[in-house]
Amino acid sequence: MTHYLISGNTRARGPFRPNDWAERLAGVVSIFVRERADASHVCAVSYAMPCVDGDVKCLRVAGALQEICPDAFRFVLQFADENDLPVRALDVSRSAGKS
Repeated sequence: MTHYLISGNTRARGPFRPNDWAERLAGVVSIFVRERADASHVCAVSYAMPCVDGDVKCLRVAGALQEICPDAFRFVLQFADENDLPVRALDVSRSAGKS
């Protein structure tokens, strides 16, 4: 399974502002999923989760979002592109089930 990590440092290496950008973007994704996807997907928040990688604030986006709510997935990637935020694919299948 693939997830995507959007870094809070721009490609020019400056921190992206405002400081709560990841929380705000996760909230927008949650709204997209609730409004545009099947109502059975109650855990909309799990599709976009703020996190820290090293000392950089990031947003981790579940690859499943692309199928659950393509509009939200496109919005997040477009946001990253427009704000010069690097996106890295993560293979999370190797870590699944490990303690």
